[in-house]
Amino acid sequence: MRLRSSSKKFLLTSRHSIFTGSLIRLVLIILFASIIVFSALAIRSRMNTLPPVSELYTDWNNENYASLHEKTSRILQVHPLNGEVLALHGFASYYLSLAETDTALTRDYLVESITTLRKAWLRVSSRERVSMAYILGKAYYQRGVFYADLALKYLDYAMNNGAEYRDIHEFRGLAAELLGDYRLAIASFSEALVHDPSDLLLFTLARNYSAVEDTVKAKQYLLETIRTTSDELLELKSRYELGMILHSEGNVEEAEKEFNAILEKDPNYADAHYGLGVVYESREDMILARASWRRVLRLNPVHGKAREKLTL
Repeated sequence: MRLRSSSKKFLLTSRHSIFTGSLIRLVLIILFASIIVFSALAIRSRMNTLPPVSELYTDWNNENYASLHEKTSRILQVHPLNGEVLALHGFASYYLSLAETDTALTRDYLVESITTLRKAWLRVSSRERVSMAYILGKAYYQRGVFYADLALKYLDYAMNNGAEYRDIHEFRGLAAELLGDYRLAIASFSEALVHDPSDLLLFTLARNYSAVEDTVKAKQYLLETIRTTSDELLELKSRYELGMILHSEGNVEEAEKEFNAILEKDPNYADAHYGLGVVYESREDMILARASWRRVLRLNPVHGKAREKLTL
């Protein structure tokens, strides 16, 4: 009897164990299904609240880049590989970088712009890549000298594929200048001058002609800058560059006139005092020369050329 009783008890316990395991599995299945359903509903609800593409282009046309950046960020959380949205996000990031005064935030926006535009590159048509290359080129240029080659690469792509942006030649020239390709810089700045004449472009051309030792054209552009500019600082910089060229050609008297013309407008212009020191040096008046260079360092303690002259 005890054996039967024991056996019976064993059978009842076994059945109870099977029933409990099935119940647990059922609960887990229901819980898993509920999670899937609720996740699907959440995603669907989230997708329904995403802004339509038409809103993105409204922000773009109104130059509301902060709103465009925020909306494209939300869409990319759900559709991270949407080429059109990636491109718009990259554009918004670039233009936000231009408006930013915090250099760290400027860098972050530029990096974000480059990253998203590179992601979009293989997900858009070749026609759309032209405008993307234009923005990529400018963003890379603004990242600094170590990115100048990439800036030129994308700006060339944009230009060679029909881009007609007014400042593309100027940015190509700036990138080429960073790379030390002054001939290409001159060609690009000359083209930019045709489309959008400015005193700053005249000065930049003069600087590049000076770099290739074409002092005749450098002087022409400096004199034209001085004649046309209403920017006093640009005029003073042009007169300093002109004075240094004149001095290098042996025209010491004319060089001295340019440096003195600067000091009449700004007695504390350090470069002009440096130029006068060079003039005195060429006349072998080292007392006045060193006095001029010491004055330079009082005005600008890190002036490299003056420190070199004084062997500091």
